[in-house]
Amino acid sequence: MKLIDSFRRSAAQLRDLRSLTGASLLLALSILLTYFFRLDFGGSLSVGLSFNATALMGMLFGPVVTGLANGLGDIIKCVLKPQGPYFFGYTFNAMLAGVIYGVFLYGKKPTLLRVVATKATINIVINAFLATLWMALLGGKGFYAMIPVRVIKNLAMIPIESAILYAVLNAASQALRRAGYYKIRE
Repeated sequence: MKLIDSFRRSAAQLRDLRSLTGASLLLALSILLTYFFRLDFGGSLSVGLSFNATALMGMLFGPVVTGLANGLGDIIKCVLKPQGPYFFGYTFNAMLAGVIYGVFLYGKKPTLLRVVATKATINIVINAFLATLWMALLGGKGFYAMIPVRVIKNLAMIPIESAILYAVLNAASQALRRAGYYKIRE
């Protein structure tokens, strides 16, 4: 499937009530996982499981739906439990992560290589680089002072998060295929 086709098919799902309902349920699950299944280690280090719901949304509904839903989810999280002032950079990160999950996983079999590539892209580009840039801009801390710890943490999390995500996506795709809901288009 060509990249532009995946964006077109995903955008067409914005008009499908079943897709919007599914994306909404996965967005709600993502928000719940953010608040109830997250370990904070102080400062800027934390580990959560909400990426599983977002990745499943990307696999089922594509980059457009997942990017928009993830952006909306970031705003909802900011309203429900603000952790400082609202900053669009973090909403952009959420939207970009949704698009990346959709580009890598939409309509495709969740192979180990594909899952690792997805998590590596998100952890390095968004979590290690962009999030650190936004923290430096907002907090007045030096970007170069924070980046080593954030890069090490995100590199260390790639195999752990990839293993969890691989198991979740494969279990979900098998169950959804048996139910007749999910078809691999590759």
